[in-house]
Amino acid sequence: MMESRQLAEICAQKCLEKKGENVVVLDLGDRSSVADFFVVCSGFSDRQVTAIADYVGTEGRKMGAKVYAEEGLHDGRWALIDFGPVIVHVFQDQLRDFYSLESLWSDAPRVRLKEDGSIKEEDDMVRPSDFEPSGARF
Repeated sequence: MMESRQLAEICAQKCLEKKGENVVVLDLGDRSSVADFFVVCSGFSDRQVTAIADYVGTEGRKMGAKVYAEEGLHDGRWALIDFGPVIVHVFQDQLRDFYSLESLWSDAPRVRLKEDGSIKEEDDMVRPSDFEPSGARF
């Protein structure tokens, strides 16, 4: 059986193969009971969003991963492929900005992929939590 991190990295690479942009892997680890990893990427049109999501689902199945759900493939604005421990979100930019999954999971470690598909560990993104004093209560 494939490890969830390996599946997340492969899904991210498949997004890049279909020219997905700003591909990010969020390591939800012990932060969520929904999934271990979110893979988030952008497509520039409804057709590209659909093509990326369809390709990721097809390639995942070929590798033996079970797809539990697919949503948004017909609209092409926000598509979701649920592999259980890995959920792939493909957005058009304006919806990605609106839903801002990266902000919702701002404390989650991130793995960024370079354009050539190789893994670039922790990104250098500054998050709001970087400025919060430890133990601060609001």
